[in-house]
Amino acid sequence: MFRKIFTAAFSLCTVVCLCGCSLTERDIIETQHKADIPPRMLFLGDSIAAGYGLDGYTSSDNYNCNSYSNILKERYTAEFGDNIKHEMRNLAVSGDTSDDLLELIDSGKLDSELANSEAVVVSIGGNDMLHIMFDLFKDLGIESKDSFDLDSIDLLGAAASLITMDSEIDEALNQYEINLQEISAKLNEKSDGTIYIQTLYNPLETFDNISVVVEFSDEKIGRFNEIIKNNAGENYKVIDVAADFEGKCNELTRIGSMDIHPNEEGHKVIAECVDSAFRATGFSYTTSEYGEPYLTLSSILLILGGICAMLLVVMIIIPKMFKNTDQIDKKKKSEK
Repeated sequence: MFRKIFTAAFSLCTVVCLCGCSLTERDIIETQHKADIPPRMLFLGDSIAAGYGLDGYTSSDNYNCNSYSNILKERYTAEFGDNIKHEMRNLAVSGDTSDDLLELIDSGKLDSELANSEAVVVSIGGNDMLHIMFDLFKDLGIESKDSFDLDSIDLLGAAASLITMDSEIDEALNQYEINLQEISAKLNEKSDGTIYIQTLYNPLETFDNISVVVEFSDEKIGRFNEIIKNNAGENYKVIDVAADFEGKCNELTRIGSMDIHPNEEGHKVIAECVDSAFRATGFSYTTSEYGEPYLTLSSILLILGGICAMLLVVMIIIPKMFKNTDQIDKKKKSEK
């Protein structure tokens, strides 16, 4: 009998201990860290951000060319090392206008990426107006910056065309400002990260032998950049790419072959612009890890209940068992 009771008590103790272990918890401890660069960054916009024209670029893949986003991804991955996994997403689309980007933001397709990014970098708006200017070159038969005969160009006709397209570009700029305000507002709604908008360099500055073109493009692209700067405020930070390209577009773009896009050297310059803007901002990120296991209140109560049950065995059942044994022994003696 005693052995059975002891076995039952031991089993009860074992069950209580096992249950207690299963009821332990480990809190998730979050730690804030500061960094000069963003752990997760998102690039949006047009062909400049996508890396159009670079070796390895395709319309369906922004990640295999030496664009400024990829330059920074490689640099930051090495800088963070094993401390944190750096992430970069480039969802820029070649040919997109500010209307297209606004539609993409409204679609909700970017929501997850925006919510998970500490920095959102946007290059948009060049396609809103530059195609209007390049229509003029097509009309004049200019296919290369260095392969046309200035004497064959109707400069008066060119000037007249510029005057005609003046109102068209102004209308495009007015709409761009409206779109930019909506884009920045919606990006801020969907992301807690810092928003950056890039200014636009003037690729037509190199046409110094057609001064009317240079002056016209300086005016319009200058207004474009003023729109970006004047609307920044608390909405976004400005990455002034135009300032670093000024006077250097001939060496930093492919404008010699009538391609306004940055070449590899141009992307390196933009990478430095973006990097400087990031480091001037500073970032913070959170890491999570499990703390040491501890007993929950319910497990403590369960263990205490088990101890009380065992005490009952010791204080009540066992004495009663010995009492019954004594009574049995006395009865046997009386029978003798």
